[in-house]
Amino acid sequence: MKYNFRNCTLDDFDFLFELKKQNFKWYVDKIWGWNDEDQKQRLKQDLEEHLAHKRIILIDNKLAGVYVIHTTENGDLFINEISILKEYQNKGIGRKILEEQLKENHLKGIRTILQVFKDNPAKSLYERLGFKVYGETETHYQMENVK
Repeated sequence: MKYNFRNCTLDDFDFLFELKKQNFKWYVDKIWGWNDEDQKQRLKQDLEEHLAHKRIILIDNKLAGVYVIHTTENGDLFINEISILKEYQNKGIGRKILEEQLKENHLKGIRTILQVFKDNPAKSLYERLGFKVYGETETHYQMENVK
């Protein structure tokens, strides 16, 4: 399945909220408790601060997900989020995006890092792509890929 990106805009708020709710509500609810209004406020603040880092994933010109990256102070590429609508999951899209990013980072000698909820099944995908756990918090594994 082919994908492409476009820059995220504030007009994507409703899509991003529904995507977040679909993919992360279970985790947030389990740990802290989910509240729609609180999560909308958090998303609004996140968009105000980090809009330039967000790219919308499109499949056949349809909104399919979001990919968020930024370069840290140490020069690492941090994958803040890769989130795909359930209807497009398990079709190799996330894997392909990550493989292309890792290839580019390896050529540039850049370390790639991310964090993942401890009970998120995506952790096994990250491990298959060469990520290793280098730290953890109460809720997340911190992972790196330094090939």
